[in-house]
Amino acid sequence: MNRKELAEQLVERALKSGAQDAEAFVAESASVEIEIRDAAVETVEYKNLAGYGVRMLIDGKMGFASSNNVDLDKATDLVARLVKYTSYHSPDEHNVFPAPGNGADIDHSLDHYDEAVLSTPVEKKIQVALAIESLTRKADKRIVHIPYLQYGDEAVGYTIVSSRGVSGEARRTDVYGAAMAAAMKSGADGNPDPTTIQTGVGIDVVADFEKLNPQEVARKASTYALRMLGAVDGSTAEMAGVFPPETGYSFIKLVADMVAADLVQKKKSLYAGRMNELVASDMVTIIDDGRMKGGLGSSAVDAEGVPSTTTPIIDKGRLVGFLHDSYTAHRGNAVSTGNAKRSSFDTRPYIAPTNFYLAAGNISREALMGSVAEGLYVTEVSGLHASVDRVTGHFSIPGKGILIKNGELTRPVGNITISGNVFDFFKGIDSVADDLTWEKREDTIGTPTFKVGAIKISGK
Repeated sequence: MNRKELAEQLVERALKSGAQDAEAFVAESASVEIEIRDAAVETVEYKNLAGYGVRMLIDGKMGFASSNNVDLDKATDLVARLVKYTSYHSPDEHNVFPAPGNGADIDHSLDHYDEAVLSTPVEKKIQVALAIESLTRKADKRIVHIPYLQYGDEAVGYTIVSSRGVSGEARRTDVYGAAMAAAMKSGADGNPDPTTIQTGVGIDVVADFEKLNPQEVARKASTYALRMLGAVDGSTAEMAGVFPPETGYSFIKLVADMVAADLVQKKKSLYAGRMNELVASDMVTIIDDGRMKGGLGSSAVDAEGVPSTTTPIIDKGRLVGFLHDSYTAHRGNAVSTGNAKRSSFDTRPYIAPTNFYLAAGNISREALMGSVAEGLYVTEVSGLHASVDRVTGHFSIPGKGILIKNGELTRPVGNITISGNVFDFFKGIDSVADDLTWEKREDTIGTPTFKVGAIKISGK
């Protein structure tokens, strides 16, 4: 039977077993990962996963169970046991399943799915991976090593059916290439000097196999490594900070995490209690758009069967919205924004962004750079999310960058720490470029290059 038929059967058997409400999530996925080392295939890993998760409600108590065995007799036994185990849970009046629709239509044109991801022979995928490695290595004679190179793809489909009348499905494909390049300067003897090594990572993620661009992966990895050659230890200073998409990602991702309504309601978010307050400069507008045509985070429905929506988060500096699933929406007297996600059939839903982005400004990146008399072009930051104090908003993170003098990049610097306060940081954004760029890592985040009027840098 297909996914929908299986989901309907699971809901029916859960109700017959004693559940008052039930929901079945049935998913299947196929993926390939290829790793290359020294111009040869190191590993090829295939995964084909299929299974279901069942949630049920009894007197406000929610139970969950999952299995990769789709035999219906086994499923009947599982849901019968789940009825018993659910009785041990604590009731919660906000345990609910969504009703069909949330004011939005289900638009299956939002699903990005390329049949070629499954039909393309692995030999051709290996050739793509080898091409990325070759192009990265040949980008410059100072590229001396490729420590990491991977090609991967995944095709996912899921269906949700509930006793409340929800019936939805979505599917997607992702294709990616990732390379790390190591570059070195030559020493006095003409050989590469290991003490000068710098690395750069290039990643490209697309929905269609043929759109993966090996040249772009190689360009990013090699450029990011080469631009930091000759880096010296930075000095302590306060100056303008320019954040291109590859580093701006971390700050916009932090906002995406902090506006998840479950964290807000638990008062574990910086934005708890700040609705309608100014939390950024008027240059900052942030949106989560699950209905963006061609967006890597777009889908017809979320992992609870709720149609995707477009959700304003920050409007010209003012906090105006949070990301909700059905639980937090009920608890907050709100409407689900369609932001429930599951990493697999055997996980419960959790809140995650779709296409989450800082809206582009109206000046070019070149004009933004040209406005900087003295500053730092920040090329690398790490550990932002883990370092933020969720009470005060203070952060201190290691970073790297290139000094800017009269609009021109000059000398790369490393061994620096960038510190500040999240609210001061976003209120300090005084210029946003028009080069909105999408980065898909844990989530799909979009950001243009932006400038913060003053950042604190600690060095030697």
